[in-house]
Amino acid sequence: MYIDKIKLENFRTFLRSEIDFVHPDQSFDRLEIPKPKLRNVNLLLGNNGSGKTTLLKAIAMAALGPAVSDANLPIYRIIRRRSAQAKGAQPEEASIKARFTTHEQDGHGTNYRPEVMESVVGISRRGEVERVRWDHPDDKDWSPIFSSENDAFFFVGYGATRRVESQERVDPGARQVSSLLRAQRIRSLFEEAYSLMPLPLWLPKLESENPGRFVQVKRLINRLLGGTGYKFTGERELGEYLFDRGGLAVPFPALSDGYRAFLGWVGDLLYHVCHTCPSGKMLWENRGIVMVDEIDLHLHPKWQMTVLPKLARALPNIQFILTSHSPLIVGSLEWMNIMVMSPGPQSSTKPQRLVEPVHGLDADQVLLTDFFGLNTTRVDVKERQMKELTLKARSGSNEAATKLLNLWSKGLEGVQA
Repeated sequence: MYIDKIKLENFRTFLRSEIDFVHPDQSFDRLEIPKPKLRNVNLLLGNNGSGKTTLLKAIAMAALGPAVSDANLPIYRIIRRRSAQAKGAQPEEASIKARFTTHEQDGHGTNYRPEVMESVVGISRRGEVERVRWDHPDDKDWSPIFSSENDAFFFVGYGATRRVESQERVDPGARQVSSLLRAQRIRSLFEEAYSLMPLPLWLPKLESENPGRFVQVKRLINRLLGGTGYKFTGERELGEYLFDRGGLAVPFPALSDGYRAFLGWVGDLLYHVCHTCPSGKMLWENRGIVMVDEIDLHLHPKWQMTVLPKLARALPNIQFILTSHSPLIVGSLEWMNIMVMSPGPQSSTKPQRLVEPVHGLDADQVLLTDFFGLNTTRVDVKERQMKELTLKARSGSNEAATKLLNLWSKGLEGVQA
């Protein structure tokens, strides 16, 4: 399934907000925006504390449908709180209303499939305790959500503190006891200590039981690694998968933090894609929602410039909803893909699309657009020095003009106004 839109009320920083999302089956006439080249990418952009991660959590809760009440998610202070100085009573309720578009995969082999499904989730507070409940009058269409044995309603989420443990430290059985499978797939958005599924824990079994799927996984990983100098070999040494770098075999634990951070959640994602992809379908045909908080985490700038187009094209039927602070990430997209978390009334967040061409701009240009709102990309001390030298140069000082030229092309070291 794909999420079309979500409405939030009193949900942390969101007072009353409605957000539309792009996805491969979306009607762009309804959204009244041009169709972007990457129809499956949504980037949430905004300052720290503006609600990007909160929005991912809201989508995850809505996607659970009636199972959200039994998901045992570790929620904390979801309901918006007013300051002591604000007038009016504190809200005791928050709500999430979402609409999803379904596809054949969500019918799970049956002829019955509603084209659109709705999710209504309420959160109530009593003292310091908050409880989540399903508020929609009908949950019949959501019945497959309670079963882990079908491929319907695929969604997965990754928090900013995502990490991969060694295979010895991950206990899949304990996960199954702690919460239903659907909730496990989005738990790292809510729980910092939740680790991901390492490749050695599931890929060897796939290689022996379904060699065709194993080859697909290998190809997808290498497609996502394209241009990095690394290649996934599919071979193991002492239980760890190896990556080739110019003839040097590098086991996963020996990779840099950036590669392990990226391949960690990609490996976990492919694990879930393999388990939810309908029989007879290629992995890239699988449909669903993937949420990633801080997609640029630990990534080198060169990789940031290409990571989203590669993800979008390798898995074209997945709806990606991601957050970032990187201008390089932003420059790889079009404005139709970007939702900015802007300040709203009463210290709230107002999500909006800015109709401002941004695709292909360099990092400095992006930072000076309304997407980031910076007046300059220079540190304050250099900006002051440049203003002082500019005034002196305008007054006829050749020495100031020379220093100004140096400042334009070099750092501050050794330059005095």
